[in-house]
Amino acid sequence: MLKPYKIIKTGLVVVALSLFTIVTITPGLCSQPKKVAVIPFSINSPQDLGFLQDGLFNMLFSRLSDPGKVDVVDRETIDNVLIKLRDSLGKKVSLNEANAKIIGANMGVDYVLFGSLTHFGESVSLDAGMVDMTGEKPTLTFFEQSKSMGDVIPMVNTFSGDINLKIFNRSIANELYAGSKQKGALQGGQADDNSANGGFVNLQKTVQDRFHTHLKFKGQINAMAVGDLTNDGIVQVVAATDDEVLIHKFADNRLLLDKKLKFSSSHRIISLDIADINKNGYPEIFVTSLNIHREGLKSFVLEYNGSTYATLTDDESYYFRSIDDPEKGKILLGQKPADHPFKGQIYTMKVAGSRYVKDEKLRVPRSASVLSLAQGPVISENAADYVSINEYGRLNVFSDTGKIDWEGNKKFGGTAHYFLLKRQETDTSFQKRAYLNPRLLFYDIDNDGKPEIFALRNEELAGGAFGSYKRFTKGNIEILSWNGISLAPVAKTRSVQGWISDFAIADIDGDGQDELVASVVGKSKFFLKTKAQSSNIISYKMK
Repeated sequence: MLKPYKIIKTGLVVVALSLFTIVTITPGLCSQPKKVAVIPFSINSPQDLGFLQDGLFNMLFSRLSDPGKVDVVDRETIDNVLIKLRDSLGKKVSLNEANAKIIGANMGVDYVLFGSLTHFGESVSLDAGMVDMTGEKPTLTFFEQSKSMGDVIPMVNTFSGDINLKIFNRSIANELYAGSKQKGALQGGQADDNSANGGFVNLQKTVQDRFHTHLKFKGQINAMAVGDLTNDGIVQVVAATDDEVLIHKFADNRLLLDKKLKFSSSHRIISLDIADINKNGYPEIFVTSLNIHREGLKSFVLEYNGSTYATLTDDESYYFRSIDDPEKGKILLGQKPADHPFKGQIYTMKVAGSRYVKDEKLRVPRSASVLSLAQGPVISENAADYVSINEYGRLNVFSDTGKIDWEGNKKFGGTAHYFLLKRQETDTSFQKRAYLNPRLLFYDIDNDGKPEIFALRNEELAGGAFGSYKRFTKGNIEILSWNGISLAPVAKTRSVQGWISDFAIADIDGDGQDELVASVVGKSKFFLKTKAQSSNIISYKMK
């Protein structure tokens, strides 16, 4: 039998071990992530620099976020709180320390970051403060002035570095952003006739004002790609319906059908790519196809064998996309579907006999789809960044570490292609859809050595108010360039009725000058009609 003092001693040991277990096994109970609210900076300028407010927010969001340690409140939540506080703080909230504390108290955060950017003439200054809501630390202030808009990124880097070190005891590397003064950067994304701003002006000086129609097609063109399939120096334009691959040749300013390849009616083709991945001299056609129920993949690969088009492999469970790697040239990427088209892992693909198998895993952010992934120099001319359109239609720029360096607020992409998500076991409601986004392309339109980004924008009927049913009224292609702080539009095509399902850039007519080629799906006359009555393939002459 234990003596009383031994019982007490044993009890203390048990308590101590229990506390040790709680501390060591469940550290999250002892150390919750710090919450930070970044209030959109006020912009003081005689010019319209509204894009800078979004750019500054996105930069600070990415630089301060630290999973499990620092959570930065999303922009939508902050905007909603500011709207609610308009009556008490005024329609135009004055960003000072006192009001920052009021905003922080309403949001229940640990820190509030606020500030302003002033731009006048060639001068730019950044004035900011970081408020500790507990009052334990004095407000961290920052002020810096420069003579160049290109110095905004280094200013933000310095300030965010101070915050991370002095507030969160964390050092961050900013080598990626060191070369922030971009050659030919357009301030605010505005067209300018001054060649010092890159010589990239309006649409009429880069792409012909009017497009040419080369094909009128009865039905819906889901996808399109361009390439020299037969290795004879003549470019073919390939289009796809649900279950057909249509190969066209250019003649007399028209696209003439050269070969029709019919496949099982169980296919729902959503994407095409052309690239010689097996290096045999004949480019393959990579066809991404959903099954008839849109709940799984049955992709396949075609190739010209000298006399006809043969299937190299089929029933592949991958979303395919061929992109330009700055070092390797054309490469093939593949994404497993998982239970959601934006959640599967993305790999580089390699040839194994007649198959294409996964090779190296890419580090990408969550909500990334291989179908809208491209690689090229964005933030720095000497680095290859990835650009994608996420599940919510936002442009992302991220490095090969998977860390998002910039995210836009404007919606891009938009297609009628969707993947049906699995129902919950107890859910008998309408099956949810995950809509897929189109490709992005890098192309140096102004010949300054740094390519621009071409992105589709299809406008939904009633602004997307019909939820799961997407219907589009018009679409255009926007051309964007990094302006030192964000991706900003420098040109765009005029809107076309209906929606643009795909596009490519190539010399389709053999005149030595590239065209911007697009497949346009006609607007349905009936709201619930799922298939278009007609489609067109058009082109803009690049200048």
